[in-house]
Amino acid sequence: MKVRGLIQTSQTRELDAEADDAESARALIEEQVPEGFDLLQVHNAMPRGGRVIAKAIIRQSAVEEIEAEGPDYATARDALRAAVPATHRLLTIVVD
Repeated sequence: MKVRGLIQTSQTRELDAEADDAESARALIEEQVPEGFDLLQVHNAMPRGGRVIAKAIIRQSAVEEIEAEGPDYATARDALRAAVPATHRLLTIVVD
């Protein structure tokens, strides 16, 4: 039996921006997100001084397909999971 899976990197990057208000800080963050990346989270903080500091987490949006085989579904699935690099996460499993 053959199974296919989609994997995506689990590695993330951080972005920072500082502005007078949360809306402007978020806009500055969104401008920094490179093409091919997803904005996962934005956290705003306002320390003493009144400026908003935004910290964001982004991750590459690209996915890759991998395959594995085995005599039955459980074995093929386990082989597929074992083939996922430590820096990635398995998104889906499809039976061929």
